[in-house]
Amino acid sequence: MIRIILKEIIIITALTEIAQSLLISKTQIKCESYDHKRCTKENKCDVEEVLCPNDSEKPHVTSSCYVVWSLDELGAPGNISMKGCFTDNAECNQPECIARNIKPNGIIFCCCKGSFCNRNYTYIPTPTTPPSTSPKEPAGDNNILYFLIAFLILIALIIVFCFGLCLYRRKKQGAFNEIPTIEPDVANSSPNLAPRPIHLIEMKARGRFGSVWHGRLRNQDVAVKIFFAQEKDSYNTELEIFKLPRMRHPNILEFIAAEKHFEKIPQEYWLITAYHTYGSLCDYLKAHTITWFELCKIAETMARGLMHLHEEIPSTNPDNYKPAVAHRDFKSKNVLLKSDLTACIADFGLAMIFQPGQPCGDTHGQVGTRRYMAPEVLEGAINFTRDAFLRIDVYACGLVLWEMVSRCNIHNGLVSEYTLPFETELGLHPTLNEMQENVVMKKIRPRICEVWRTHSGLSAICDTMEECWDHDAEARLSSSCVMERISQHTRYPTTPLLIETNTDTTFRDS
Repeated sequence: MIRIILKEIIIITALTEIAQSLLISKTQIKCESYDHKRCTKENKCDVEEVLCPNDSEKPHVTSSCYVVWSLDELGAPGNISMKGCFTDNAECNQPECIARNIKPNGIIFCCCKGSFCNRNYTYIPTPTTPPSTSPKEPAGDNNILYFLIAFLILIALIIVFCFGLCLYRRKKQGAFNEIPTIEPDVANSSPNLAPRPIHLIEMKARGRFGSVWHGRLRNQDVAVKIFFAQEKDSYNTELEIFKLPRMRHPNILEFIAAEKHFEKIPQEYWLITAYHTYGSLCDYLKAHTITWFELCKIAETMARGLMHLHEEIPSTNPDNYKPAVAHRDFKSKNVLLKSDLTACIADFGLAMIFQPGQPCGDTHGQVGTRRYMAPEVLEGAINFTRDAFLRIDVYACGLVLWEMVSRCNIHNGLVSEYTLPFETELGLHPTLNEMQENVVMKKIRPRICEVWRTHSGLSAICDTMEECWDHDAEARLSSSCVMERISQHTRYPTTPLLIETNTDTTFRDS
């Protein structure tokens, strides 16, 4: 009997274990397992199949599968980080592994219930809240309201912008555009100028250095020479000339002030001088012929201005000492005409100051305008002394005298069209080689019309210009001698000399 009971107990126990194993087999699932870290370290990159363990304390809770991944550049699933079993069953009650959200770091997680349910996975964003179906206000009224609000905001922004721009300009004008904005040691500025902005009216000329404008200052016409940033050295040189003691002279362009405009891009440097309506002598001769009296007035005042520039004026007071200055770009473009047809010399960007006891310095001798260059400049054989540079100016002065004589109408209107020196021989744009060959080698000078010799005054000026452009620099006249000779010409008769000559306009080589 006891044996029978023991056998029954053993059978019941076995049946119980079999039932429990069947129950466990029903609750356990299999998942795909993968870990990219393990793939990197151990080179085990295959996806494995694993049997998920059950919690012994919660045998009724089944395991789940999960996947951790991120999206590729096209938004498709890719870049799997991990796969495996998941025991938290609170969120994993769906048969498919579907993610609804993306973590802030770009990681996507999903879990599911069922064997190998993590074999396939996907990301489906949570749909947005559908639009309300409540009645809407009429669209037309809203559009008008929105338009009015936007319009008012735009008007307010424009007003604020304009106000700020006005304040900015006023501040800048106070800092840069008011006169005088010059260095305190500029002795030649007018002490009566009140701070007022300069108004640029019209550009009158443009050259290698920058541009020249007609401007207005306190209801007064002024000329504004604006230097490019790369021409700062020319600006400083010209300003230095104007700052020299005793430079104020009727036949030197009147200096008013200087300005540095650092607010402009690129930076600009301004020289403000007197404005002369007639402009340069070159421009005037292109448009006008001149009488004998006008020729004498222009030539004498021009020579007087050049003489003052060249002159060294000693003084016991160092502040009143004026050194000699060579212009180095003397030409009819740099001689301006006042309203009474008296001349004044301008443009000192290439000028050189000769201080006593000091050498000329390391300077480049071949500067200036090519057609006005003296033979020694073209040849590159300058003697770097004060007198040598002054004689170069005198050579160019002779060419300017020729320009004036060629437009003098003293012979009953027998005046040819205006031409620049050597324009007839070499054209408008002679090369350096052409100038060297003709001026240095062949010693050619502008041709003198024979009819000019029939007038005693013109003939004397022709003699003067020939002595100015002499090939031998040391044989040339000084600027003071040129001025004295021209001033004497006004005493010559204004009628032709009674000599036989061909009435046709003829030319001869000088």
